[in-house]
Amino acid sequence: MKNLRSKLTSSQGSFTIEASLVMPIVLFITMILMFFGVYIYQQSMLHQMASVTAERSAYSWDNSHKDAVSGQYAKGQYDSLYWRVTDDHLLGTLFGWAVSTNQELVALPTSIGESGSLSSSKLRGSASVVTGSIEGSMTYKNSVIQRNIIVNLNKGISLPIFQTKDDARLVTQSKALVVDPVEFIRNIDLMRYYGSKFKGDGGNTTDQASASSILRKNVPTKK
Repeated sequence: MKNLRSKLTSSQGSFTIEASLVMPIVLFITMILMFFGVYIYQQSMLHQMASVTAERSAYSWDNSHKDAVSGQYAKGQYDSLYWRVTDDHLLGTLFGWAVSTNQELVALPTSIGESGSLSSSKLRGSASVVTGSIEGSMTYKNSVIQRNIIVNLNKGISLPIFQTKDDARLVTQSKALVVDPVEFIRNIDLMRYYGSKFKGDGGNTTDQASASSILRKNVPTKK
């Protein structure tokens, strides 16, 4: 009886018992931290890809012949001076007859050789980074005051060992502002010019309807 009591009260082997109880918990927490790190890494890489794609597109927007990475282009290669009148929907946005078409959208992944407007070609030119199983879209929005490149990307979550659901995807968005000082000055001069040409009877208000009808007759349409 005394031997049994001494064995029950003895601390010998307690470390082994405690370790066997704590070790599974430590391993479980370690695995959770590892998988969380992999998830954050994939999310960060996806957002970095979206940011790079948007910035490259905004950087080379003034000339579709620019290399999206280096910005270089062959001597004498420029876009038409007035390509924005049709492809960029500039006048339609200014005078309100093309509010619903003042943007371009390209699905990703895409091919540079696909046909489309000049704006969509500019978007595709900087979308070479988006490859593999990554999907999404690139959108160009022109509101005259601001021109934005918006990149939306999504990708399936890939975790070692675990089988994730098909609808479990990483989602991110990045936006870049197209900055073109020369075009900004040109737009200001354009608005001032037409504002002075199409005055109402009172001389203080702009007759938008008259300006719109005249421009419709003179602006070339795409075929």
